[in-house]
Amino acid sequence: MKRICLLSDSHGSRSKIEDLIFSNNFDYIFFMGDGLRDFENIDEDNLKKVSGNCDLFNFEAITQFLEIEGFKIMITHGHEYKAKLTTLLMLKKAKENYCNIVCYGHTHKQLCEEIDNIYLINPGSFKNNDYGILSLQKNKKPTIEFFKY
Repeated sequence: MKRICLLSDSHGSRSKIEDLIFSNNFDYIFFMGDGLRDFENIDEDNLKKVSGNCDLFNFEAITQFLEIEGFKIMITHGHEYKAKLTTLLMLKKAKENYCNIVCYGHTHKQLCEEIDNIYLINPGSFKNNDYGILSLQKNKKPTIEFFKY
């Protein structure tokens, strides 16, 4: 089983991020944007990150695709897909790329919903102490737990 720490919208919470990451044993850390500078000194091979609407002058992609434990995952901030208004555009992109899971941020609200066999997961805003842990095991349903730091 793989444990993935889901973080988004840290907006300057560098020391809290370092405390969380270095005091836990995560297989992966996904950062869904808005606070990329908080990760400047973190050189983890298991860190996957994308750019958000507040991440100016950086070279990170706005969407990333990867596969873990047989799940195809889309990571995005969500602003390019109008996530504050709808999840339909992210869902469409996920279907086009055969994804099972979409991890996103931007709305600052924790959410996990399943639509058309695709899990849409938002860990909330780490600036507001919200984060999630996604557990993936091949041939089993993904599980998500939401936490306050």
